[in-house]
Amino acid sequence: MSRLALVALTCAGVLGLAACGPDEASTDNSEPVEEAPAEENGAAEENGDAAETADETISVEAGDNYFEGIPDTLPAGTIEIQFENVGNMQHDIVIEELDNMQVVESDGGGSDAGVVELEPGEYTLYCSVPGHRPDMEETVTVE
Repeated sequence: MSRLALVALTCAGVLGLAACGPDEASTDNSEPVEEAPAEENGAAEENGDAAETADETISVEAGDNYFEGIPDTLPAGTIEIQFENVGNMQHDIVIEELDNMQVVESDGGGSDAGVVELEPGEYTLYCSVPGHRPDMEETVTVE
């Protein structure tokens, strides 16, 4: 009887661990997004401080599979992004050339602000939510 109980307990444990795994195989081939520490991306401790230190502030609206408000050009320096997510899904802004650094993110209906330091060059800003990048990607020239 003791051996039967041990076998039953082992089976229950294996089934429990199997339930913790993913439901289906992932088909996401995108690179992982790394959120940079605040001191690395220049994020201010409070949103009020960010506006005081930014050289330029832009307001970006994200809806389900679109961005509005990302300009074609920005000046070099500290950029504050005020981000409003009017969609139902989570969205973020990631900068590819800064090691896929996530600057801001928000659940549907929310808002966020982030600050980033940009040197002159071209930058690709995109939403890293799987499947969103084809419709939510903009190239910005920093002068």
